[in-house]
Amino acid sequence: MARVTFEQVLEAVKSLPPEERQRLRKWLAEEGRSQTSQPVVRREREMRWLSQHEAQYAGQWVALDGDRLLSHGTDARKVFAEARAAGVGVPFMTYAEKADEFQWGGWL
Repeated sequence: MARVTFEQVLEAVKSLPPEERQRLRKWLAEEGRSQTSQPVVRREREMRWLSQHEAQYAGQWVALDGDRLLSHGTDARKVFAEARAAGVGVPFMTYAEKADEFQWGGWL
């Protein structure tokens, strides 16, 4: 079987009409996602827990695994270490905001 080079494929792609190029882009994007070694982690349960309990832990770091609180406290490193010690490889970590804290993400 003859080996096809990248340059040959590139020339063939250049000759495709725009709609076929779009199909190829979509296929490559989907193929790239299926080839990733890291699974997509969805955090819906953590976000739901946080919306229900954040006020109770205001001013603290919380570590969650789904809807399970693993650790909390003011020392982020300690909270993370405790969560890892509970057997969770990648815990969801966040800082529970106080209701009156102002968030600013820009320049003055």
